[in-house]
Amino acid sequence: MKPTIHWLGGWASSLSCWEKQLRELFPDFEHRFLDTHALLNKTPAEAGVLFPPQGVGGNVVAGWSMGTLLAHHWIAQGLWPQDLPLLSLCPVFRFLRPGGFGEPIILKMEKKLIAHREAVLRDFWRRMPKAGVIPAEWEENWIAGARNYSDAELIQGLDFLKDIVVETSTLHSVPDRWELLFGDQDLLAPDRGMETLPPRAVRTDYAGGHLPFWECPELIRTSLQRLVGGAIFPGSF
Repeated sequence: MKPTIHWLGGWASSLSCWEKQLRELFPDFEHRFLDTHALLNKTPAEAGVLFPPQGVGGNVVAGWSMGTLLAHHWIAQGLWPQDLPLLSLCPVFRFLRPGGFGEPIILKMEKKLIAHREAVLRDFWRRMPKAGVIPAEWEENWIAGARNYSDAELIQGLDFLKDIVVETSTLHSVPDRWELLFGDQDLLAPDRGMETLPPRAVRTDYAGGHLPFWECPELIRTSLQRLVGGAIFPGSF
């Protein structure tokens, strides 16, 4: 039985918009796509994230962007089980910080969303720092997926990004296996001001922006393999 990646998506994206690409990039895993917007007011148990390891090598949660902020928020609340591995892609502990997105930008997005939704979504996509040229289908799939959210859901997500702050000093019950992948060009989830590495966490920096699935899939594969228990897929990597 293959281990399962439980994807925690970002703002306006459950990551199912890239299901085809993600299944092709990581064929040795089953894939479950969690909608972070629907989980903002839930505990991990209510979200169905707390599950016993099953299958060969167990399972792993992989959060991206806003999905990492939710996971880190749960960890700070002591709600994350230590035996559940976590891969934080483009990690966020506080979204609003110098050098990244500012509160005026989010307030402007909230004000314009209802009347100019398409323009707001396109502008947000353009603000995602990217290393190299991303295939057009990635943008179109993301935009198409974002259209499925109501204005209220998108605004609730922006408020979550604006309001939630996780201090690394408050992290106590952390995963035994936790890896964080930072893009050195990522201004949406910058690591500036991150005083210390969270306990028992392994940090890796990659040359890229906010789309590691495209920019460094081989690095993600290696991290996932490590998190679920080592070299369990002979010849797959």
